[in-house]
Amino acid sequence: MTSTSNLVWTALRLTGRDVLPLLHRTATQALVELAPGGARATLLCDFKGRVQHRFVLSVAPDGAVWALRSDAPGAELAAAIDRMVFRDHVQIEDRTAALRVTLVAGTRDEVSATFTDDGVPLRVSTGDGTALVVTPADAEPPVALSEPERIAMLHPRHGHELVDAFNPFELGLAHEVHLAKGCFTGQEALQRLITYESVRRRPAHVRLSGAPDKLPCEVIANGAPAGILTSVSDHEGIAIISRDALANALALTLANGVTLQVLEAPELARPQGR
Repeated sequence: MTSTSNLVWTALRLTGRDVLPLLHRTATQALVELAPGGARATLLCDFKGRVQHRFVLSVAPDGAVWALRSDAPGAELAAAIDRMVFRDHVQIEDRTAALRVTLVAGTRDEVSATFTDDGVPLRVSTGDGTALVVTPADAEPPVALSEPERIAMLHPRHGHELVDAFNPFELGLAHEVHLAKGCFTGQEALQRLITYESVRRRPAHVRLSGAPDKLPCEVIANGAPAGILTSVSDHEGIAIISRDALANALALTLANGVTLQVLEAPELARPQGR
């Protein structure tokens, strides 16, 4: 596979009879019945249920499975999938250098994938309000979703929210976890979090009175840690905040005195199969 770690998007073409079965038993989503033209976002977690990768899968008319994302290098995901292949019939072709993947605004009812005549994806959407548009790397890309728009949507981004400090539920990604499909990496840990109602944090859209000294940055309430600020743009940001602090409407600050006002903090959803 060609190294493309200097590019900050991913376009992998996966072929072989075991692609979907392999990802079905290792990723968080139910994938084995994903049909051509379908699209589904899924996660790879570690054994403690902490997020490692998020990507969108779609099946082309020729049966190839495409793994796409707009915010992290392709080589990293290719290596993660390759480590899971033992006797499985799976080939991984990293097309990241030839194809650009851009996150754009979509709609909540758009769940589909379109392809060129030779099976290259054009637009893939999973119904989360965004879409991934794939263009030749040397072509003019479409207008990307802006950082303020992403933050207002609480859409997680690799290197910010999508890091191994958090589990999927803390990021509002319960809909991308299926707990009734059978075992997958991290399933037991995620199952315990739901069974014992022990998810302690949830994402919040916040407004800041000033700028943080750095990112990520600890959020404080009553002199104690209450969460982590993960993204900021135009004095608004995403913070993963303790449910207790949100429920009690505690005053939130950063260590440098910047205050945080919670604009929105959706209640945690249940994962699929529960």
